[in-house]
Amino acid sequence: MPGENFSRRVARAAAVGGGRGYRRQTPLSWYGIVFVICVLGIALIAYSRYEANRPAATVKPKPVIPPTTSNLWKVGLELDICGKLTKLPPSTSPGAFTTDGTGVVTIEPSLAPVPAGATGKNAVLNAFLVPNGISLTNTNLTVAPPRPPSTTTTTTTVPSKGSTTTGPTSTTTSTTTTTTTLPASRTYSNGQSCAGGKGIVQTEVWQSPSAKRGKIYTKNASTIRFRNGQLFTIAFVPKGTVIPKPTSAKAIAQYLIANPAGVSAGATGVAPPTSPVVVPSSTTTTTTAKSSKSASSSKG
Repeated sequence: MPGENFSRRVARAAAVGGGRGYRRQTPLSWYGIVFVICVLGIALIAYSRYEANRPAATVKPKPVIPPTTSNLWKVGLELDICGKLTKLPPSTSPGAFTTDGTGVVTIEPSLAPVPAGATGKNAVLNAFLVPNGISLTNTNLTVAPPRPPSTTTTTTTVPSKGSTTTGPTSTTTSTTTTTTTLPASRTYSNGQSCAGGKGIVQTEVWQSPSAKRGKIYTKNASTIRFRNGQLFTIAFVPKGTVIPKPTSAKAIAQYLIANPAGVSAGATGVAPPTSPVVVPSSTTTTTTAKSSKSASSSKG
């Protein structure tokens, strides 16, 4: 019957759509999602207002660790081999870490091929030792051979005695040969015989020329950072031996008086004054003088 088919279809649709009890259930999950979205929205609005009203945080610049490219430092450094103080010969090439053979080490990062590589934490003892032929470890000290002596020839022309500026002159030629003596190239190792005992490699550092006491390093001395006005004595002596300050301590003290901030000439526009340094060395000077006098003379 057509009526029965219609009734069956209605009943089937009611079964598929759920009964009356199903339709009366509350969609808790939907309400939960809406609640979470509202809470997140309110939280984001509150955080945005907080950020908008809070003053911007100031970014602190990174601290600058000296030496910088504006610095020119000087430290004293010598070797003590079994009780004999020895200066290193002059550096053979320019750079950020050099010595003039007087026991004074000059630290000027602006002269390095890559200045940043010689500033701050990179300015350590090994940065000077390696280019100057010295190897320093916890147990060994290797000294490079001495360099050839340097010879300087100076010619000076002065007016001869009793002549005018246009008259005959006297010429003086002076040749000076300076030799810095170093021990023969060799390696000193802990336990070797030295000054009546067993030597050990040690480095004493004074933070200033006036410091009464220094600090002795037997490990990682090559990584000690430079500071303006320090004194270094790299020693191979028996344990307990009193290690002397470098003889260049006086020159370093004079430099600190003249340039206490250790500022380079490029940073100030004025070259910092330097102190005269007396270099103990063997010097041979040969002087040859030739003088010519006016041929015209009158007899009384």
